[in-house]
Amino acid sequence: MAEEIMKDELAVEEAPAKKTRKVTAKKAEDKTTAKKAETKTTAKKATTKKAPAKKAAKTETVTVTLKKSLVGCIQNQKDCAAALGLKKIGDVKVHPENAATMGKIAKISHLVEVTK
Repeated sequence: MAEEIMKDELAVEEAPAKKTRKVTAKKAEDKTTAKKAETKTTAKKATTKKAPAKKAAKTETVTVTLKKSLVGCIQNQKDCAAALGLKKIGDVKVHPENAATMGKIAKISHLVEVTK
């Protein structure tokens, strides 16, 4: 009687192991077919041509001229001038008119002349 119980327990333990092996084999097949499908779609995407980029509308520009010296200014004002590309008195640079540029100009507004 004890032998029958032991055989039943062994059969129960072996059965799920076989099922999981079959399931993993199926999963492996599914993964390989999925990879094949992905490579086919990526190959199609690579061969398609992209539409030409739209030309950007003319952005407004700001001309900044350094009129006063940076000697005696605090460091963040010197950094703003350097970021705008201004080194010496009389330097002129053209930048796009956006929030970042206008913020830099506001920091050193007493040192520069701005024309649009």
